Amino acid sequence: MERKTGGMVWRCTQAGKVLEVVRTDFPSLPQATVVGESFFNLLPRSSRELAEQWWQDLSDNTRLLPEIMLGEGPDQQSFTVGATVSQQEVWLFWNTAPLLPNAENAPSSASQDQQKQEWEPDSQHVELLEELSRVNNELVNARRELIRQNIELHRAHKKASPPKEMP
Repeated sequence: MERKTGGMVWRCTQAGKVLEVVRTDFPSLPQATVVGESFFNLLPRSSRELAEQWWQDLSDNTRLLPEIMLGEGPDQQSFTVGATVSQQEVWLFWNTAPLLPNAENAPSSASQDQQKQEWEPDSQHVELLEELSRVNNELVNARRELIRQNIELHRAHKKASPPKEMP
């Protein structure tokens, strides 16, 4: 698979079996090799254990699964994976964008003290940062709502479409 920026959306069972590749920006990934397979079997061994633990905590946890490799060999693509549990399905959202730092991988206290000495924000900067944080939260919430609506639209489309007949 060539390295590129983009993402994918997969619909899976709660056991992790891929039911459908709903969307992909990676046409070189053969859908026939993905559909029907376990999500975990598509990962290299180095990512599998972490993914299985993440999957078990999925309903209680909204953490992203960072730096997951898809496939084996030199053409591996690194993804950040998110999920939404919906009724009897799990929707996986694969994205090549790197995960933003959080409290777990934030700079150490010593480097934070050094940064604080270099720049002390004034009240105008604090207000701007608070506004940016608020707008970012709204964007995250809007994105979640869009995902929910896309899932509903996909289901409605599936119900409205007649089953395809095999020749």
